[in-house]
Amino acid sequence: MAAFAQPASGSLAGKVIDTGGAPLPGAVVTLKGIGLETATDREGDFYFGSVSPGSYTASISYLGLPTKEQSVVVAAGQRALVNATLGGDVVRLQAFTVEGTRGGQAKALNLQRASENLKELIASDAIGRFPDHNASESLQRMSSIGLERDQGDGRFVSIRGLYGDLNSTQLNGVNIPSSENGTRRVNFDSIPTEILDGIELTKAVTPDMDGDAIGGSINLKTKTAFSQEGRLFNVSAEGVYNDFSEKWGHKLGLTYGQRFAGDKWGFVLSLSDSVKKHAALDSEASTPWVLRSGVQVPDGNIDIREYQVRRVRQGVSGSLDFHPTKDDAFYLRGTYNHFSDTENRFRELFRNTAATTTVIDAKRGTVTGRPIQIDIKDRTEDQNFYNVTAGGEHTRGALRFDYLAAFSQAELPDPYRSEYVFQSPNTSWTYDFADPYKPVLSGPYQTAITANSFTLNSHRVRDSLQQDKEFTAAFNVRQDTKFGDLSGYWKAGAKYRGREKTSDTEDLRYNANAAVNLGALGLARVSSFRNDSTTPFITINPVAFNGYYRNTPGAFTLNPITSALGSRSVDYTTNEDVAAAYGMMSVTAGNLTVLGGLRVEKTDFETKGWSVASPGTAAQTFTPLTVSSSYTNWLPGIHGRYKLGKQAQLRASFNQSLARPNYGDSAGTASLDLANNLETRGNPKLSPYQSNNFDASVEFYPKALGVWSVGVFAKDIKDFIFRQTLARAGQGGADLSTPLNGTKAKLRGLELTWQQNFTMLPSPFDGLGLYSNYTLTDSDANYGAARPGESLPFSRQSKSMGNLAISYEKYGFFVRVSLNYRSPYIEDGGIGGSLATDTWVDDHTQIDLSTNYRITKQLTVYAEILNVNEEPYIMHWTKNGNLLRKAEYYKYGANVGVKFKL
Repeated sequence: MAAFAQPASGSLAGKVIDTGGAPLPGAVVTLKGIGLETATDREGDFYFGSVSPGSYTASISYLGLPTKEQSVVVAAGQRALVNATLGGDVVRLQAFTVEGTRGGQAKALNLQRASENLKELIASDAIGRFPDHNASESLQRMSSIGLERDQGDGRFVSIRGLYGDLNSTQLNGVNIPSSENGTRRVNFDSIPTEILDGIELTKAVTPDMDGDAIGGSINLKTKTAFSQEGRLFNVSAEGVYNDFSEKWGHKLGLTYGQRFAGDKWGFVLSLSDSVKKHAALDSEASTPWVLRSGVQVPDGNIDIREYQVRRVRQGVSGSLDFHPTKDDAFYLRGTYNHFSDTENRFRELFRNTAATTTVIDAKRGTVTGRPIQIDIKDRTEDQNFYNVTAGGEHTRGALRFDYLAAFSQAELPDPYRSEYVFQSPNTSWTYDFADPYKPVLSGPYQTAITANSFTLNSHRVRDSLQQDKEFTAAFNVRQDTKFGDLSGYWKAGAKYRGREKTSDTEDLRYNANAAVNLGALGLARVSSFRNDSTTPFITINPVAFNGYYRNTPGAFTLNPITSALGSRSVDYTTNEDVAAAYGMMSVTAGNLTVLGGLRVEKTDFETKGWSVASPGTAAQTFTPLTVSSSYTNWLPGIHGRYKLGKQAQLRASFNQSLARPNYGDSAGTASLDLANNLETRGNPKLSPYQSNNFDASVEFYPKALGVWSVGVFAKDIKDFIFRQTLARAGQGGADLSTPLNGTKAKLRGLELTWQQNFTMLPSPFDGLGLYSNYTLTDSDANYGAARPGESLPFSRQSKSMGNLAISYEKYGFFVRVSLNYRSPYIEDGGIGGSLATDTWVDDHTQIDLSTNYRITKQLTVYAEILNVNEEPYIMHWTKNGNLLRKAEYYKYGANVGVKFKL
């Protein structure tokens, strides 16, 4: 065969660095006259495994630096070397230095330009210039990335409007398990930015990548000794302020690394520690509004809440590399991340129904004959993520192969979650929604109801553990070869992923006791934090109540029925084994490179849970439930790139991908939340999502560092999964939340990017820079029997999202103003029985400011302000309405610090 029977050839290798000795990843190396081309890896190395003997000119180009050419002679059976240093002739010119923000941007753009498929990257240099405390907030700066927030902090990300469960998330190429109950999506807020060397976003996956990536694949990369220049020593310290809590926290970072033993060994160790204290106020309406006396009125509880939160992030990342020869490399990498979230949620809940409401006007009404509930959720969640990976990479002539074995574990222990509820006698109040998202409650209750009016309605103590373990083993082999007169390579490999997801809960529920009086026992806490809605805001003192609970056990009577229901009904264990293999080829003909291949993944699935009959009653029974299934997915892919000269290129691709059901969705569970009258069921019979993905784009890289790009994409998805909440459709008349397979959905999108450093302008304006992207998406989903005859948006799909950042960097000074935007989307689980009961998350626009000054080459001081405009988080019923579902308000945060770098 022509691809294998080739005449004797030689090889060519080398390294590309800048004048400071730092590797230049993504530099394009071309052998002029024969069309052979490759790009340097993250360590600045390149390799041609099959080159015909002869004399050549190697052309090396790197965005932001002048192209360099070197002559080289390749002999049969021998390896020739070309090592190049770029930028030496223009090192004094500000426009061409690759330091600071432009250095990080240059690395990312060069890797993006050289990629055979559609990628976007952000380097650690650029990550540090945004006021981002975790990986999700760094990801939001990339095109088509949407952010889901918790208490104002970024937590989960979506790609092109497809939420985290539909994307592949990896650390150094190894899948990250999820600590969240029932889900596959990764908590990015547990990963500090200090341990990262870069982030790689792949929007069109190739056959050598995992197939469970309908939205795309995110790969977080940590630092290695061979991806840095010489010794590495970075340290940072900052103060973290939140204006709502009026409290300071801190953030500390340290990275040290070096090579030794003749540059054959190298290690890097990164440490991070941060504490953030913040607060938020919140209002919620628990159920859809209904029409009464010609106006919309709330048909359920009105919640007034106060949050006090303390978050601790700690991370350790280590890498040990051994390069005994130029053809062999071994590595051992490990990561530990700890995220502790201590939260006190204080709530006044005004119980309400439309039947008890007398309408005053379109904004106001009076409720009579209903009680007030006050409660607190007092808990500390500890999320832990561990990963250890060992592997090797080897070159033997034109053949290269690599392998790895890894173990990852994510867990969320919630060892003591205390939720206690006090309730008043029936009373009356008036609500006023003049501000639709900040209800004001007043009337007779303010004088009739005091702390002494509240007695214990229930008490609940939970101890739970969510755990997700995954073992990975992979092997890949690549052969550089010729296909006739055309250059290219073939690649094949296999991968095994064994995963176990468990949920284990002990839920102790205690009965009401009217003798436990909030005021008489001194358990009340009066807060002025929510005087905008209720005066006074009566809550519970958690320290006083927990002390009373421990010291007076006789006041609490365990309810064995509801305790058993809360404990056993949500427990499950799911095992999932995925065996995959692939083969692919890449061929270059002139300016055209085509990569194509096929991946096959076989999934074996088994879940064990409990079937519950007559939940919440004396007749309830629990029956073990085991469901298993097996399915195989064949996933072809083809990717093309065509160069239009030296600065522009076209891309087009087609690939198939899948997304397996969430563990909680496919588990055999059925739980009943009596307090909120909600039954939640799993569905073990769910089918996986399947998607056909199309991409096409044009990229232009101007001589001044930057990129302009326009891209279109389309996704045709079948068997998508959504969660529907139906009023009073559950057991005992409870609302029912359950996952179902839809029939099909279509997504169509447009992506625009413009990054530019305006170095062509006269001084001092040559320090200006622009970073912008915008994504416009249209989705159309058929939810089948759940909403027959209707065309609705895909769950969590924003029509538009984008970033705009304007920066200035010169004379050691840097300032950037950045804006992040996304339009409304329908919430997961927000598909109701009709348009009037759908739940929407409102649009979000956030402005951040960051600035720093370089005192010396090693020392930098900086200051940052997050959420300058104090953007809230708003949810409402119906698409275009302003009927309150949830409104959470925050204030700005600030960081002030210093960085030292050798």
